[in-house]
Amino acid sequence: MSVLPSDIVVYGAANTPEADRAIIGGSVDFTRRGAFYDIAPAGSVDVISSSAADTATKITYYGRDPTGVIQSQTLSLNGQTWVIGSQSLERLLYAALSGATANGPVANPGGTPALGDVALAAHSCILPAGSLTTDLIIRTAQAGSAKS
Repeated sequence: MSVLPSDIVVYGAANTPEADRAIIGGSVDFTRRGAFYDIAPAGSVDVISSSAADTATKITYYGRDPTGVIQSQTLSLNGQTWVIGSQSLERLLYAALSGATANGPVANPGGTPALGDVALAAHSCILPAGSLTTDLIIRTAQAGSAKS
């Protein structure tokens, strides 16, 4: 069985500063999860919550733009409606939601802690030809036709 990037879960440590000569590591912090994906092609990221009540929650994210410069943006969630970011990124570096602890590279952006699960996702997604998702989209578009 193949291992997919989505099968791998990386947790942060209790102390994750970006400053030199600071205490790094410590116990596992289950509120900090890492993922390793580039945004291809470069574009914006959007955010959504699984809870309609998350309307006073904020997220601040940092990433590298196509020239390699670190950029950031803070967005306010709108419950189960996508909020579209405007900062063009090639790579997402890190993010923090309302209520984040102060031991990471991003400060708490303020607002109310999220009640639901929050997703920060690339606005545009390019699927490889012949992928399962592409096949499902094509078959859905051809509903009613005979399948051999």
